[in-house]
Amino acid sequence: MKQIVLIAVSIIILFSAGCIGIPEVSADNVSVTAGSSPTPSETTVPVVAPGPVSTPGVLPEPSSPAPSPTPAPSSTRVNVIAVGDLMCLNSQLSAARKNGTYQFDYSFSNIKDKITGADLATGNLETLVAAGYPFSGRSSAGNPKLNAPESYLSAVKGCGFDVLVDANNHIYDRKASGIDKTIQKVEQYGFSHTGAYATGQDKKPLILNVKGINIAVLAYTNFLNDHPHNVSMVNIYSEKQVTDDIAAAKKAGADYIMVYIHWGKENTHKVSKSQRKEAEFIANAGADIILGSHPHCTQGTQAIQTAHGIVPVFYSMGNFVSSMCGRYNKDAVMVDLILEKDPGSGKTSLAQLTYIPTYCTSTSAGRFVILPADLASIAQSGGSAALKASRNRTIKVLSDTVAKPE
Repeated sequence: MKQIVLIAVSIIILFSAGCIGIPEVSADNVSVTAGSSPTPSETTVPVVAPGPVSTPGVLPEPSSPAPSPTPAPSSTRVNVIAVGDLMCLNSQLSAARKNGTYQFDYSFSNIKDKITGADLATGNLETLVAAGYPFSGRSSAGNPKLNAPESYLSAVKGCGFDVLVDANNHIYDRKASGIDKTIQKVEQYGFSHTGAYATGQDKKPLILNVKGINIAVLAYTNFLNDHPHNVSMVNIYSEKQVTDDIAAAKKAGADYIMVYIHWGKENTHKVSKSQRKEAEFIANAGADIILGSHPHCTQGTQAIQTAHGIVPVFYSMGNFVSSMCGRYNKDAVMVDLILEKDPGSGKTSLAQLTYIPTYCTSTSAGRFVILPADLASIAQSGGSAALKASRNRTIKVLSDTVAKPE
């Protein structure tokens, strides 16, 4: 009986404890499998990544920006314009005379923008500028002796020319004195020059640094009027002289070598055998381009293959400005070069070669005015028949195989 009572009491205590301490569980919330314990429902707690710890009084270090990529250096490009004979004959003097002075600027006004737009412009000064001697007169027996007033140099400078070549048959018309006076004036007007020198000791290649490209300009003539001998002040063409000068130019750091040469027969488009022979020698000696003058009209072109590449030859660029009256004397070209220097190799190459036909004629501004005969200029002129005809004559002589006409 005592045991029964104790058992009953125990049951009552356990039941009471269950009613107080065990929560009511719904069968809908928990599924119980035989032999397993009920699993309470899980609660998902978001995990927050720890942020930077802020230290009082200490500013956080700024993040460094990503370095910008270094741009590759670009190639250097230089535009060179080369022309033929810059003459000053008797009729040009008459046309330029105004109130007792000589003004030649009008002759160059129509091509000034093309010349000044180049980085370097060169031309053959085929006249003396020697004070104290008579100006150019009419030819009598033999060759006329050419001489211009210094206002002629002023006009050439104002047009934008930088380099004057003076190795030609007229440079010795007034002997050493004429050369010396001409060189003084050329230098006074700020031109670089080559081909004739105040003394033989002054002879050396002309090298000009143009935007980082070293351009050498060499000049030679095959003859002087009246056939003087042993004229040390002028570069007379010889294979030894050419070889020595090109070697000296390269030693001095020339990147590109231009050679002017006064050669050939006057008033003919035909290139002589001696011109071709000399061109082959000059090209193989190391020249990069050969520019001819003296025939007073245009002559053909040639591309000579050498060990150092193809060398273009313009056998005659014609009279850039003159009063010579033959139709073929009025046609000429401006040779237009684009040189490019590679920043990696340091090598300079001819990136582009073209030519602009020109025509020296009379206009409302006066006589002996140079007009460009490129396609754009012809269009602006309203389709001038004279310019078209001049252009066609020039292209027929030079063709478009070595250089394209503009």
